[in-house]
Amino acid sequence: MSHADEIKAIIERRIEALRRRDAAAANAALDKELVAFEVAGPLRLQATDAATTQAWLDSFDEGPIVTMEELTICADAEVAFCHSLNRIQGRRVDGQSVDVMMRSTLGFRKREGEWKIVHGHTSVPR
Repeated sequence: MSHADEIKAIIERRIEALRRRDAAAANAALDKELVAFEVAGPLRLQATDAATTQAWLDSFDEGPIVTMEELTICADAEVAFCHSLNRIQGRRVDGQSVDVMMRSTLGFRKREGEWKIVHGHTSVPR
């Protein structure tokens, strides 16, 4: 399996875990030193714990369903990055519908034979 295929498989497992609302499985891909710039505040997040992710997942009555388009992966033996256009759809427990398109960039590092997400950046077009 190529490095790019390994990265794609990690992303697909993470998306599937989010669909199942399994924060522990979704966060398994995250490095303990993760730095993320996400759509919602704060502007910079350090390593995300499963409780925070689970609280976000539990805010959905339906979903979240994440779909990716235009995934591009560049990878060598130790470092990789990818970018894609992602759509999140669902319905919150308060009845609010969610349908958001965003840009996503992820940085990966292979440590001790295992790929982890070390950086994430998400933005929403205006």
